[in-house]
Amino acid sequence: LGVNYYCHNQWRVDGGPIEVTDPEAKPFRKMLSENFERYKCPIFIAETGIEAELRPTWLRHVCAEVGQAMDNQIPIHGICLYPVMNHPGWDDDRHCPNGLIDYSTLTFERAFDQPLIDELMRQQAIFAKRPGG
Repeated sequence: LGVNYYCHNQWRVDGGPIEVTDPEAKPFRKMLSENFERYKCPIFIAETGIEAELRPTWLRHVCAEVGQAMDNQIPIHGICLYPVMNHPGWDDDRHCPNGLIDYSTLTFERAFDQPLIDELMRQQAIFAKRPGG
């Protein structure tokens, strides 16, 4: 089962999004558990990400929630950062700094987001030490 998880997944009726840190927010690990109970199949995080300097913190949050779900015997088979490369906005042409790789519109050179790479490598090492990792 593929699931997407973003910071604005939860909303109030007649209101705006519920922030992940809000006490009313449902933890991602609980959503994963509910999906597993409903569909009875392994889960893959098909999309997750956030913009700008929050990227490493968001990845750390998602991985911690996934780790807790796995500790509760929920079979999670992977996490996909999305998108891999920054891009122009869907509704406008603003630069969306939400990927692992950035680009120059002038020179077409590529550059990596080093803080996100560092966190990705840290999380890979953590998950590699897990049972079955």
